[in-house]
Formats: sequence, structure tokens, C-alpha cells
Amino acid sequence: MVKPLSLILCLILSFSLQAKDKVISMRSDIWCPYACDPKSDHPGFMVEIAREVFKKKGYTIDYDVMNWARVLSDVKIGEYDAVIGASRADVREFVIPQVPTGILVNYFWALKDSRWSYKDEGSLDYVSVGTVNDYSYGDEIDKLVKKKHKSIKEVSGESPLLRLIQMTESGRLMAFVENPLVLGYNMKKLNKDKKIFKAVSKNLANDPDLFIAFSPSNPKSKEYAKILDEGMEELRKSGKLKEILLRYGLSDWAG
Repeated sequence: MVKPLSLILCLILSFSLQAKDKVISMRSDIWCPYACDPKSDHPGFMVEIAREVFKKKGYTIDYDVMNWARVLSDVKIGEYDAVIGASRADVREFVIPQVPTGILVNYFWALKDSRWSYKDEGSLDYVSVGTVNDYSYGDEIDKLVKKKHKSIKEVSGESPLLRLIQMTESGRLMAFVENPLVLGYNMKKLNKDKKIFKAVSKNLANDPDLFIAFSPSNPKSKEYAKILDEGMEELRKSGKLKEILLRYGLSDWAG
């Protein structure tokens, strides 16, 4: 016969495991407006999309930020369930939904008075430019990073864009690569005029889609991806996606 205390402990453990099973852990670095401060009332539109979609299935989202390289490695091994704001090149081995949750455009940005511009690898002679460790920017820049081009300086941390902005303003970098939505959002947050910088390259992102991608180590990842695909369709039909994006001054990339 099971003793009352033992029965209570078993019930508590059972409820605890069930509750944990309904929590999906998602990680990113701070990359506003896609993924922002988890303590903010504007945690990022991708975070809000995930919360809205999964709460209808009884899930809650455990969202936090950390170094991007660590995000990718920890999600890959199943320490966390999903990464927010990844391109296909970032997460080739992950479970990727069919419907993107954002769009990617990247340019080199230099100070407004700069006479430098990027056309090809030869443009990097005698200059230093900045990227974020383990970000994917598009095939052209990714190849230069992979071969460790001497002109490319990689930064890391939870707020790497701030470092790139500071390093370019101080003259330590000639330019850096970033998404205009992200740069504009952060310049406004920093109370800086976005016209301090100008785009000095073509669009470098050859694959425009961004995703919330799920761990290849989690057997539930395909189920999560299907829920997100169906949820995105529902958010569009209901107008909820438009409502979320308007909170960040954005419109639906799908038109």
C-alpha cells in the first residue's frame, strides 16, 4: 500500500513534469526588433509571435538572451528547444518551419561622411570591418568570414551591435554589416540619429527568410514546427500578426 505522503510526492512530481513538458525554451541574442530584452514589454516581434501561437496549444515560452554562438550550440544539443531569428544558413541541421517568421536584408554601414563602399573582396584591402560571431549574413560575406579574411573583425556578447556601432563611430572599424530594421530600431533606442550611418553596399543577404528554428536533438521539434506553421497562417488571417508588427512600427513582409 502506498503511504499518503508518498502518494502526495508522486502527484507533485507528476504535475511538475507535466508543467515542464508544456514549456518551450527559446533563446537569442538581443537583435531588436526581432528579439529584444526579455524583461521589456516589447520583447521582440518574433517572441510575441511565438507566445501568441503556442499559448493556444497550452504552451508557455521561456525566452532569454545570451551570446549568439552559444545559443546555436546549446539549442543544437538540446539544452534549449529553439533559436529565434535564424536564417537557413545559421541552422542547416535544425528543424525549420516552412513559413518564415521574419525577413532578412543586410548591408555594410559606414559613417555618413565615409568615401568607402563595398563592391567585392577587393574593397576590403587596408580597412577593418565588423561582423558578429556566428551570424550568417549571406553567402558572399559568410565565405569571407569562414576563410578568416584579415579585414573582418568579429565581435560577440549579448549586445554585439552596440559594440559595432561604437567601434565604427570611434574609427576602429570602417563599417559593419547589419539589417536596416535592426540598425534603425537600435539607433532610435540609443537616441542617436540613424543618419549617422549610410548603406555602402548592395543587399548582401541572398536568402531573405528568418525563422524560429527547433533543436535537432528534440523529438518534439517537428510537432513544434507544425504548430508554428499553422499558427502563422491563423495570425495572418485573424489580423493578429499585423497587430503585433504594428507595435514595432513594422508591416507584414508577405504583403
